[in-house]
Amino acid sequence: MVSRVFLLFVTARVAAFGVVLGFSPTLVPSSQSYSSWIPPSTQKSKELGTSQHSIAGKLSAKSSHENDEQDDTNHVGGRAVNRRDVMVKGAASFAAATVAWGGEMGGTEHASGLWVPKSVHAATTTTTTTPTEPRVVVPTTKLGSLTVSRTIQGYWQLAGGHGKYKETDAIDNMNAHYNAGMTTLDTADIYGPSELIVGTFVKKKQPKAVPCTKFCCFRYLEEIDKTEVRNRIQKSCERLQVSKLPLVQFFWGNYDVKRYVDVALMLTELKEEGLIGEIGATNFDLPRLQEMKKAGVPIVSNQVQLSALDRRPVQSGMAEWCAENGVGLIAFGTVGSGILSERYLRQPPPTPEQKDTASMRMYSNTAARFGSWKLVQELLETLDIIAASVRFSGRCADATISNVAQRYILETRGVSAILIGVRNQNHIAENVRTHAFQLNADEREAIDAIVAKRDGPKGDVWDIERGNI
Repeated sequence: MVSRVFLLFVTARVAAFGVVLGFSPTLVPSSQSYSSWIPPSTQKSKELGTSQHSIAGKLSAKSSHENDEQDDTNHVGGRAVNRRDVMVKGAASFAAATVAWGGEMGGTEHASGLWVPKSVHAATTTTTTTPTEPRVVVPTTKLGSLTVSRTIQGYWQLAGGHGKYKETDAIDNMNAHYNAGMTTLDTADIYGPSELIVGTFVKKKQPKAVPCTKFCCFRYLEEIDKTEVRNRIQKSCERLQVSKLPLVQFFWGNYDVKRYVDVALMLTELKEEGLIGEIGATNFDLPRLQEMKKAGVPIVSNQVQLSALDRRPVQSGMAEWCAENGVGLIAFGTVGSGILSERYLRQPPPTPEQKDTASMRMYSNTAARFGSWKLVQELLETLDIIAASVRFSGRCADATISNVAQRYILETRGVSAILIGVRNQNHIAENVRTHAFQLNADEREAIDAIVAKRDGPKGDVWDIERGNI
């Protein structure tokens, strides 16, 4: 079997070749603002191509400073050739050459034309496929006694703020994602008709689906008692058409009203009665999570915003604590409503017209807190090069920036699952594909190096949103 070092060598040579030819990524000039930058077709840049923290520098045995003043586009034989052309064609040629070694090195030729190690074939024996990639399954994990898919369907989008939809279309979306292996669905008692629609899907289409909901407390916190808690949980059971809620994720709106432990213990009593399967939390910070655990609340999960753009669950120490205390993080916002995708690579930030959903408005704010748009572009460039490395190594023939961004979170210690917001069926194959490969240490370190340059978001989980910062 070919070693990871060998595969890295292939990618490193291709990356180094691009650097030697002077193909540096197009970045936002430091003199231009986050909102006003427009990417030029050719722009001189030094920051990423020669940076000791760039992925090319990380995977290459040497770096080049000789061509710092080269344009992003070189002209060879009268034809424009950019950095991606060099990387793609160089790696593809090398991969094609290695096909002949397949038997000796323990691999075979894949339909894409790339050499694929045996280990890739051995790990891909499941249900979802496209014509250009191996068969992939969405794995499952445990939250306490509950089995959930590691990619969870999210239905905040049914609450409004994401355009009009038909209930029948929403149910068709649920069914298509379920059949692709995303067997767990996330909703909440405050998401308008979301619980009702999810309940109809579970009852009529997929009785084995796992509907997870939330118990959200925003107002009249001093007055919540056992009767209210029971009534609200029973109402969620009715809307979801189940006798027991598989997972109830608890949210508390104001820490100054210190009754969250009391109410969490009321939920615990209903778990002991059999109305609730498992208890989770939503957007709790680490001190309150620890406080509830210490009081005897059997919390098995905490749903939080976590991505390469938002590191609060990691920087607060929550992820590590969760890993050591049997609490699985469910991460939402892993691709930032598409900001971490090819759509925004070498493009200006989202315009007001593009911020046409509640999700895009929220994650645009996250990206702005992360740092300048120049830094976001540096992150996107790094994810893009890693995606190319994944494709060329045979780990995943169609890996994208979003796949790499999701894997970065799935491989974070303490993370049990990621949550994707569902509005249509356009990204099913791509979301399944995230589970077709793993990142290696050098690739993770390259992302870490960019993320380490961030300005924010600062604080613990949901501190900014609660007005604590």
